[in-house]
Amino acid sequence: MIKSIFGHPFLILLACCALLGNLLVLQIDSSQAQKGPPATPVKVAEIITMEIAPQVQLIGTAQPKLISVVAAAIDGLVEEFNATEGEFLEKGAILARLDERTLQIELKAARASEAEAQAQLRRARADLKRSTELLASKTIADKKYTDDLAEVQSVEARVLRLQAMIEHNEDAIAKKIIRAPFAGFVVKEHTQLGEWVDKGGAIVTMADLSSIEVEVDAPERYVPRLVLGVDSRVRVDALNPEEFPGKIAAIIPVGDSASRSFLVKISVDNPDNRIRGGMLCRVSLAVGKPESVLAVPKDAVVNLGQQHLLYVVRDGVAQPLQVQLGSASDSMVEVKGKIEAGMQVVTRGNERLRPGQPVQIIE
Repeated sequence: MIKSIFGHPFLILLACCALLGNLLVLQIDSSQAQKGPPATPVKVAEIITMEIAPQVQLIGTAQPKLISVVAAAIDGLVEEFNATEGEFLEKGAILARLDERTLQIELKAARASEAEAQAQLRRARADLKRSTELLASKTIADKKYTDDLAEVQSVEARVLRLQAMIEHNEDAIAKKIIRAPFAGFVVKEHTQLGEWVDKGGAIVTMADLSSIEVEVDAPERYVPRLVLGVDSRVRVDALNPEEFPGKIAAIIPVGDSASRSFLVKISVDNPDNRIRGGMLCRVSLAVGKPESVLAVPKDAVVNLGQQHLLYVVRDGVAQPLQVQLGSASDSMVEVKGKIEAGMQVVTRGNERLRPGQPVQIIE
């Protein structure tokens, strides 16, 4: 039976094809085994020499640069209240509206009185014009002219007084509407619908988070080496931690005698309101003159817990090299170890590399 099967020409052809296929697969596998793993595409940069100022990292707290207790400029009963704690409001948004009915009545009366005074003023001026003409022709006594002139001046003064009263009432009515003085968050409500608010009484507390000040207690040994306006870096633990550029905005000259520390304020732009007041920040401050150091782009550093590695490329192969980090400046960071200027280090693709892995440098 076996002989008859293998004697069939078609089956013999199939067996030969299968044997050739297996041999081809074995040859390909052997070829790939000899070539080793494929090269990983990476981007590289050279270790360079540059000047970086020594840095110190201090712990600080983010605070709103602008926080304000919005108060009423006039007293009144709260008949509308639109603010809610935690809410973001645009500049000019109505926070509260006070009852204005009494002022509207007074304004209406003042406008009516002013209209009456204007009519009297027109008559008095007409009388004065006639008196002036008759005086020129000497057909009336001087007293009549003097009386008409005094009447015009008296009514003019009354008109001005009523106009001032109208402006006062209009201003008071406008102040019955309390608006947000800037765009920001409502931090605290100080009144509610139906409450009586005195002149100067608090309505809400608002905070503008578009610009943040990070407050840091700097030890006294660093203070003489700090300079206003110098760039700094701020990392916020709650944001992954993300790094934000900042500048030294203020160095308070009077320190805490107990801790021997001085308050330093770092200004940080926060247009998306991501940094909130009270968040913990880590601030890197320059505390000395720039020094010449070896530096690499921050993307070249691979962090493994407390260890820091660079993947150095030699002869098309990436090898890890342990380094210590020093001061940083913008996108560059100081590195210390068995390194030299001009060495090529991987800046992109290094998170997937293994020791001795072949790499292909791409632009």
